[in-house]
Amino acid sequence: MMEINRSRNVTSQPAPTRGEQPALKQQLKGSQLQLEVPLNSAKVTMQTHVRVSKEDVKTAEDEAKRIALAYVDAMEKTQKALKTSLSEFEKFKTEQANKNPNLDLSDLDLYQDKEGNLKLNSGKLSASQITDLETALSGNEKLKDAFTQLHSGIVEGLQLKDSYQYADLNASSLNGSIRLNELTEQYSKQFHFEGFGQEYKTLSERLDVDAGLFGHFLFEAMNPKVRTFA
Repeated sequence: MMEINRSRNVTSQPAPTRGEQPALKQQLKGSQLQLEVPLNSAKVTMQTHVRVSKEDVKTAEDEAKRIALAYVDAMEKTQKALKTSLSEFEKFKTEQANKNPNLDLSDLDLYQDKEGNLKLNSGKLSASQITDLETALSGNEKLKDAFTQLHSGIVEGLQLKDSYQYADLNASSLNGSIRLNELTEQYSKQFHFEGFGQEYKTLSERLDVDAGLFGHFLFEAMNPKVRTFA
């Protein structure tokens, strides 16, 4: 047998023989557990009512209103950025399709690399075709600004929803994690034909909902996390 005493030293004790075990069992049965009561006992009191001043209540209410207004403002900017990104990207694809009728741009999608540069992804185009398209896309500052604002707005909204969990998040943290068409598709799927959001039939209508509903569906669309590129 091994015994650990209070000084954390390990000492060896001889194990009882078979002949000693019945006597030990009988001794344990006859023993009684005695609780030792401390000589000096003290009453423990707990304060169950905490007074909150009217000033504290008002401060909390004002902060809640500030966060709510800031969230709506952030979602309005994000909503506009998403719509502009989609519009500019659609213009780009139309221009490229007119110049190169043989290109299949049906699955072409947009994302940002770790440095914030606009990048393209497609399973139907060769690497050289994508490179050529990215070169043509690089001068579109309006699309780049809108897509960057989309990233910034998402981060701001997340931090307003949970300032602790997302304290270290910034816009560049999402670079490579958001594909424009994929995010939009997931967002649109939040509107069910039966039930909540059923009155919004087209993508345009779904993108024009009030900022609060837009934010709710946008963050639902990002859960689980949008695919991350290396």
